[in-house]
Amino acid sequence: MKKVALFLPDGVGIRNYLFSRLISNLIEQKAQVVLIASLSDKAIEEAEKVHGLKFEVVQIPEYREGILEKFYRELENISRLRVFQRKLKNPTIIPDHEWGHLTKYRGIVWFFYFFIRFISNFTANYSIIKSINNRYLSRVAKSGYLAGFETLLNEVKPDVILCTHQRAITASPLFESAKKAGIETATAIYSWDNLPKARMAFRAGKYLVWSQYMKDEVLFYYPDINPDDVVITGTPQFEFYRQDELLMSREQFCTEYGFDTNRPIVCYSGGDRLTSPYDQDYLEDLAVAVKTLPEEERPQILFRRCPVDWSPRFDHVIQNHADVIKVVDPLWAFEKDEAEKWTLTYPLFSDVKLLANVARHCDLVYNVGSTMAHDYSMFDKPACYINYNPENSNGTYSVEKIYKYQHFRSMPSSEAVIWVNSKQEIAGLVANAVRNPQQVATQRKAWLQKVILHPVTEASGNIAGVLLNSKS
Repeated sequence: MKKVALFLPDGVGIRNYLFSRLISNLIEQKAQVVLIASLSDKAIEEAEKVHGLKFEVVQIPEYREGILEKFYRELENISRLRVFQRKLKNPTIIPDHEWGHLTKYRGIVWFFYFFIRFISNFTANYSIIKSINNRYLSRVAKSGYLAGFETLLNEVKPDVILCTHQRAITASPLFESAKKAGIETATAIYSWDNLPKARMAFRAGKYLVWSQYMKDEVLFYYPDINPDDVVITGTPQFEFYRQDELLMSREQFCTEYGFDTNRPIVCYSGGDRLTSPYDQDYLEDLAVAVKTLPEEERPQILFRRCPVDWSPRFDHVIQNHADVIKVVDPLWAFEKDEAEKWTLTYPLFSDVKLLANVARHCDLVYNVGSTMAHDYSMFDKPACYINYNPENSNGTYSVEKIYKYQHFRSMPSSEAVIWVNSKQEIAGLVANAVRNPQQVATQRKAWLQKVILHPVTEASGNIAGVLLNSKS
């Protein structure tokens, strides 16, 4: 019997892996599953309810990154970004990760990051970057915290470890300890936009990716990784949309959330305050626009906020347009530590069901460049991408810059989504999209299939196969 350890560094790993069929696939193949977690008991209990079983859980040991480890990791990151920017001729790769966030630091911390960015002008070369990475891993391997990870692995004795997010800093000492012990390791690439951001904090034996497109990205951005170690598995988060037991009828959905079954529903999918600071203005523009349409065909707006943004910035818009906007909040848990700081947010399984039904029963998703375009494509629904700057941004915000981000170059053509280039276009574009969905965003399925391996229902089985066929 193989023993598989899943390391869950954040709450989203619960949704994508613990809630998915990965666990049942492993158990069906007689594997023993143990969770190496930094999650709370409540989060684990939520996953246990889904599968009707009790997990073996061990908590991740304490790890505090040393100053030299942090220096090498940050230097590798920005050096890679400089290389990517030059090779791809895409200036958006660096600014959001370099000078922009320096303004939030002061004193010696500001100097630390400034110095790294200055040095990176001379280290933007793959051979130098490889040397920096080796130094980083060597420092991690000598860390005084490593003993705790070695003790954990001696007690658990897993055959293979899967980390559900390639950015997790705590995975570095865990995987270095596993390497010493001869334990196989794998990591999942968390999202379709992570690789161009140089967000890989450690090295694994296997890298699990969504598609051939993402595998090509790994090998482009990390030429030192062996192609045989990058495995196309798909991602479990899209399997939920194919689970009939989670889906409601339109009548059930509309009755439960107060919608008229005879009128179309447009989902405004909110972003967080940092990446989409003018969402409240865009929501108001949409509400004003749909009110100009004839009442009998006027779309209803379902507003789903970003799960980590519970600010009051939308309140006045929702109150002023309550006749067309209905709020359907995400069902996430927010837990605090003893210092009353938020330490963990994670979706409840009921939110998995909710999101699947929102995507199924809304006729259109409307937002600023969200991954939700792919989620709605699972039900062959089009997406509207907002492509104009709000009037009150005063030149401090550029939506055009967002769509120049590297991951949007994966679009097979501009016809993958509907582009809303001005407020004046909203009513006509939305009305046409809900009336003639097959005539708009005609490349949405091609984009989905390029980014995510199909059939999506096999992702959990593929991942289980990689873990159970490791050398151990």
